[in-house]
Amino acid sequence: MGSYVLQSFLRQTGIICLTGGGCEAVRKSALSYPFGIPVPAVGVVGYTFLVVLTFLRTVNPALPAGRQKLEKNLLAGILGMATFGICFVTWFTYTEIFLIKGVCMWCAISAVNMYVIFVLTLISLKLGKQ
Repeated sequence: MGSYVLQSFLRQTGIICLTGGGCEAVRKSALSYPFGIPVPAVGVVGYTFLVVLTFLRTVNPALPAGRQKLEKNLLAGILGMATFGICFVTWFTYTEIFLIKGVCMWCAISAVNMYVIFVLTLISLKLGKQ
């Protein structure tokens, strides 16, 4: 999903969008390129980081004692990335609605995904402390 939207931003081509012209309005807006970086690039990097950390949580180190510390550190990294993610998608959703005046369905799906990841990470942390 993120790769599809990113390539559209980089190639300056249209995006399939079920919300009317919202995706195109967002793609064409200068506000979708903070610091010259396309918003989907931030998403691709963030989700890649989350995938790598989550995958590493599934790898069992040789020593069980080391597993708890590794698990805690990886979960902290996931929580940090998810926290950044919800801050970013909240800011960008605000930008879409009030400044660009268009909503991209891909961005909205990504925002929901990031909130779900954040909540699941909090649940995982709570379960780990019991």
